[in-house]
Amino acid sequence: MLGRTMRAILIKEFGDASVCKLVKDVSIPEIQSKELLIRVHAAGVNPVDTYIRSGTYSRRPNLPYIPGLDSGGVVEKVGQDVKNFKAGDRVFTVNTVTGSYADYCVARSDFTFHLPANVSFEEASGLGLPYFTAYRALFIK
Repeated sequence: MLGRTMRAILIKEFGDASVCKLVKDVSIPEIQSKELLIRVHAAGVNPVDTYIRSGTYSRRPNLPYIPGLDSGGVVEKVGQDVKNFKAGDRVFTVNTVTGSYADYCVARSDFTFHLPANVSFEEASGLGLPYFTAYRALFIK
């Protein structure tokens, strides 16, 4: 059974990297019906994360918040309407609901993908932004 709290980077004000503070007693988030709870093994740091943190991005989350869109990890729990994942699956995310700079994050199942055994969690945490940007440019646009 999961504990009730986790470690997370919490941002209480927009700014440079110094606003990122480690907090050790953040509640583990609950999931909705189409979401997954993921034990984060590696969190990606991409330019969008830094723009959001600085307050210069078009989308500004309510403060305080846990940053991080991309991650590599293992599914801990699945929502009742999730059919394509199960607890124990290795996955990577490209847009988390609760932020990947934490021991656990919540992600929608449609922004989560199965991770092959030959890809590390660290590699997985860097897949989202470059892969889907390239895919969109080459095949969609």
